[in-house]
Amino acid sequence: MSRSANVLSIQTLKDFKIAMINYAEDARSALSGVDMDLRRTRDWLERDQLGFWQSQVKKRSEDLMQARADLHKRKISQQGSDTVSDAEQKEALREAQRKLRLAEDKVVLIKRLIPFLHHAIDEYHSHSQPLGDHLSGGFERSVATLERMVLSLEAYLAMSAPSAPRLDTAGVGGSAGPTSTTSGSTTAESIAENGTESTAAPAAVAEDLSPAGEPLTTGKAS
Repeated sequence: MSRSANVLSIQTLKDFKIAMINYAEDARSALSGVDMDLRRTRDWLERDQLGFWQSQVKKRSEDLMQARADLHKRKISQQGSDTVSDAEQKEALREAQRKLRLAEDKVVLIKRLIPFLHHAIDEYHSHSQPLGDHLSGGFERSVATLERMVLSLEAYLAMSAPSAPRLDTAGVGGSAGPTSTTSGSTTAESIAENGTESTAAPAAVAEDLSPAGEPLTTGKAS
């Protein structure tokens, strides 16, 4: 079954091709920007934040050990004396413990968020990959198809309609004249050679022209 293109404007196809090219450039830029943001977020969480808080756990563990040592020294120095207080060292120990717990909670939270981030990145790639694949391969074929359509239509419009062959009417009409002349000449020659034909032919003609049922009248007397 033949299909009709129903193309109303070649310029519309050209404009659509330009729009497709602009869209592809914007889409590639958007995909590239999102990929960069995802890499930065992953690096920030896995390297910067996790590394920072792991180092803070180590440092604050050392601060806690130091606060405990200071409290122990203070307790030894206050033995046998009611004027020496260890309240400051105890407060420093509590603060060191609080800071260490905060750093440890940060490390636990980051380690729990990393799989969620990886899952979100994988889900995004599963949806964006078909578009990226089309932009890298199928899109070029689509643009080439549009270009071939435009060129084919322009070539079709540039074609001129074929002219129909003209009939030579003069040659057809003129061929009847010689035939009639030849036939007449042949009849005249035949009558001239045969004397009886000169009287028979007029009689036959007269018989054809006479009304039906009426006798044929000749010039001879009965």
